[in-house]
Amino acid sequence: MKKMHRLLRRQLKKLNLEPDNVLEIAPLLAQIESAYKDYDNDIAHLETIIEKSSLELFETNKKLQQNVTTLTNQLNRIVSNINEIIFETDIDGNWTYLNPAWEEFTGLTVEESLGKHYSDFFGKESNESIFGDVVFKELEDKTIKRVVRYVNHNGEKHWASVVLKVVSNNGWYEGTIGSIVNITKLKAVENDLILARDKESKANKAKAEFLSTMSHEIRTPLNAVIGISHILLLEDHKEEQLENLNALKFSSEHLLGLINNILDFNKIESGALELELRDFSLENILQGLQKVFQQKAKEKRINFRIKKDNELPDVLKGDSMRLFQILTNLVNNAVKFTEEGKVTLDIEVSSQTDDKVVILFQIIDTGIGIPVNKLDKIFESFTQANSNTTRKYGGTGLGLAICKKLLEIMDSKLQVESTEGEGSTFSFEVEFEKSEKSSDLQPNYGNRLQPFSSLKGLSVLVVEDYKMNILVIERFLKKWDIDYDIALDGAIAIEMAVKKEYDLVLMDLQMPVMNGFDSSREIRQNTTVHNRTIPIFALSASVSMNVKNKITEFGMDGHISKPFNPSELYELLSSIRNKTQIG
Repeated sequence: MKKMHRLLRRQLKKLNLEPDNVLEIAPLLAQIESAYKDYDNDIAHLETIIEKSSLELFETNKKLQQNVTTLTNQLNRIVSNINEIIFETDIDGNWTYLNPAWEEFTGLTVEESLGKHYSDFFGKESNESIFGDVVFKELEDKTIKRVVRYVNHNGEKHWASVVLKVVSNNGWYEGTIGSIVNITKLKAVENDLILARDKESKANKAKAEFLSTMSHEIRTPLNAVIGISHILLLEDHKEEQLENLNALKFSSEHLLGLINNILDFNKIESGALELELRDFSLENILQGLQKVFQQKAKEKRINFRIKKDNELPDVLKGDSMRLFQILTNLVNNAVKFTEEGKVTLDIEVSSQTDDKVVILFQIIDTGIGIPVNKLDKIFESFTQANSNTTRKYGGTGLGLAICKKLLEIMDSKLQVESTEGEGSTFSFEVEFEKSEKSSDLQPNYGNRLQPFSSLKGLSVLVVEDYKMNILVIERFLKKWDIDYDIALDGAIAIEMAVKKEYDLVLMDLQMPVMNGFDSSREIRQNTTVHNRTIPIFALSASVSMNVKNKITEFGMDGHISKPFNPSELYELLSSIRNKTQIG
């Protein structure tokens, strides 16, 4: 046989056969020889393929490494230029990664900080923790946000906002990753805003106290005038005198309303004004407007007329004082700015149901009118159509602004249509509840006050420091046969309430020595059993929500407005007398 394949010779040798002695199986050996050669060829081919594949893998791996290097460099450049600190900690809270922003914020190098615990940097100076009591299992999918203080190596104080998230891998908690932002400037702005807000609050408080004091000082003598007009109306007078007294009474009430307009403007602006829901007669309001403005119109030789819808309910439920303010302002403006012609107050029912009615009020004049480009401006505070108007006609420029804001509180809107040189029409709609009371229960501006029955046996303590107010209330209490005592301040009231049992205390709120609030509280806390339940009613011109809350807080039972309505005061005294007799 020819030269055999090495592997074949090896196998024959293992069998102790010599090539010359195997002639009988030469064909078989030839096939095996061929198979071995094919095997060698296959191995060589595979080696070629593997070598080629290895080269391709090497090139691919090289490219991947280059891409990873490129991405890593890009990421490092991005992270290095981020102003926020990017950090990573292990499960114990030791820094494992910090970007260069750390060095700018702390003044420490990244190298000397890595491996150290976060509390070495945050917590010692401020006793605040970034992590707090971290329970990794509970915070696995949550983000923690904290604001902490930091004092750097130079002793400079900073504020930092820390945001971190727990990192886990297949249920194993590896640590946290997050960011730290220097918010020192933001905190400084926040503190400045807080200081500014505190200053504004103090300024508003001072303003409110000033307005409250001025309100008391202005209203007090005016209340006395109104009270005296009530007293005079109790006397017998000629018809002409009665008409003059009614004009005095209503004019003083009108002046009080105008003062209230100005003083209430602050409450309207601050959103503290609240509407009352009381029964009132629209007819009485219209009678009052007629008496006040009929004479003014007559003096200007113009006509003033009130047109009423026959379907108007006799008695309504709503805030009659605010409605009166609005109508007074609008009618007063119409009369003031009309030199010839007429002013008409037209009241119509727009719609109604069984328990509610929507009324349309229109104030129409033939006055100077308003330029088209000034129609929006007239509703601004302290503003009139032009400066010439102010010089010629006067006024504060508050009237329309107050009307507009009051109507907005009443869920209404003040509309205006005007042609310069021809006149204006102001209109608004207001929804009122219908009252079940009849109109004969309402006071009438044109008549004397009706006489009252005696309330003899009733004992009242009046706490008041203003002499004119004392004069007014004394006249009524005497007419009603009421036994009364006068205390000039809250401290005297306490002494008198201890010595004598009264059926009622009428308490002024603003007085020297001791105010009405403190006096009422002391009376309530007195050891005398009777004083713990004695009715105490505040006498005040202020009916703000703050005053109402303080009245309740200091143990008072209610409030009587100044100037008091004799009918309302009598009704209160009568109800207390009836309870005393039943008891």
